[in-house]
Amino acid sequence: MENTVESDSGENSGKPLILVADDEPSILQYIEHVLQVANYRVITATTVEDAWKIVQRHQTEIELVLTDIVMPGSIDGQDLAKRIQQLDPALPVVFITGALSETDDRAARMVEKQLLLRKPFFPQQLIDFVGAQLHKESPSGVAR
Repeated sequence: MENTVESDSGENSGKPLILVADDEPSILQYIEHVLQVANYRVITATTVEDAWKIVQRHQTEIELVLTDIVMPGSIDGQDLAKRIQQLDPALPVVFITGALSETDDRAARMVEKQLLLRKPFFPQQLIDFVGAQLHKESPSGVAR
């Protein structure tokens, strides 16, 4: 299930649009609320499949994709990122997770490259993370 994109007229004009994908509804609502309060437009998806459909429909409008790494279904957040990078290499994709351990090498590299925000996080941490991604000169790409 997905939220619809608000129109670009009136008060929403100029606000960055962020796609957030997470299978936990309470986390998704929390992120959506925090980002809306911080003056972002947000579209949400609870599955990778829904997120991919949204990207295909709204590719030119979305400025950042924030996805959980561990998602149900046949593809996960990393697979979604790879698909997005093939479709639009300029669209930054970053990750949130509570599933990878502190000692996981992949997670450590992603945190170092500022591609990953670990759950749980405070509202200001989320706002700072998203703001940093939107102000990067080059797209973030997929962590290797």
